[in-house]
Amino acid sequence: MSEGQGTLVDKSESSSFEDLASAAAQEIEEAKLAEAAAAEKEKPAEAKTDEWQDVLGSGTLLKKILKAGDESDGLRPHRSDICRISYEVKIRDTGDLVEKRDQVKIYLGDNEVLQGLDLALTLMYKGEECLLQMSPRFGYGDTGLKPGESLGLVGEVDSPKYKGPAISPDTWLEARLELHDWAEEPEHETLPIAERMETGTRRRARGNWWYGRGEAQLAVQLYRRALDVLDESEGGITDPTASGELAPTSGDLQALLEERLRVHNNMAAAQLKAGAYEAALQAVTRVLTCQPNNAKALYRKSRILTAMGRNSEALAAARAAAA
Repeated sequence: MSEGQGTLVDKSESSSFEDLASAAAQEIEEAKLAEAAAAEKEKPAEAKTDEWQDVLGSGTLLKKILKAGDESDGLRPHRSDICRISYEVKIRDTGDLVEKRDQVKIYLGDNEVLQGLDLALTLMYKGEECLLQMSPRFGYGDTGLKPGESLGLVGEVDSPKYKGPAISPDTWLEARLELHDWAEEPEHETLPIAERMETGTRRRARGNWWYGRGEAQLAVQLYRRALDVLDESEGGITDPTASGELAPTSGDLQALLEERLRVHNNMAAAQLKAGAYEAALQAVTRVLTCQPNNAKALYRKSRILTAMGRNSEALAAARAAAA
């Protein structure tokens, strides 16, 4: 192995350490949220409104309650719960509208909305309405958002385009957010195949949006969640669902397989971008096992192998892609 090859492989191996670092950062953030939730719970009701709460203690995400929610059972939504929300996001300093959605359902923690909204929901009660101020980190990040770019709205594969003024990387956002209600995510094997397809497709679409913004790790998270609901490895999908839906046809299962392979293909691209070469190779291999002549998968395999320094194999994959 040449010196250059060793460096490339080391980067692939180090991706697991990057994942650990990312997980550690997330744990710290979740601990801060739990701390904030506990502190908020101890305040008297009259002290909870008309004041800004520094959610993470860093001044980067501020929350003010506009309408108190129902605290009678002390329950708040958790990761993977399905939340029904309405929200309006504006540029803080100008008041220009960025996006507005009413009565939309999201999976909490899946980054289906801006990260500031996702985090704030874990601190809200049913029926609560709040105002948020979000630093760029919890909005559109270092990339910003330009007129004509996709908003990546959840549940819409072909999302509408942004029509407002350019959002620069240092732009703070203000959001009005209401949590109507929430429910636990159902077991995937109990869902009708059409619903599994819809959920998997929307997660893939949102993952594509994050990937297009250079957020490979967030894209990978969405692709993994898509595979969770599209997977049929335990065989439950071939049985009638709890609602009595008939067993899916071979055509249904073929459509599910093709969607799953699209996700694996996109996952490989995101993992390649993140430097996780071994994981990317595994993802693309899953595609080629079922579709050995998939040109896009062969091309990505060639790029992955090149990044790993396996040039002769990369050349063979490139030739197969061009055949």
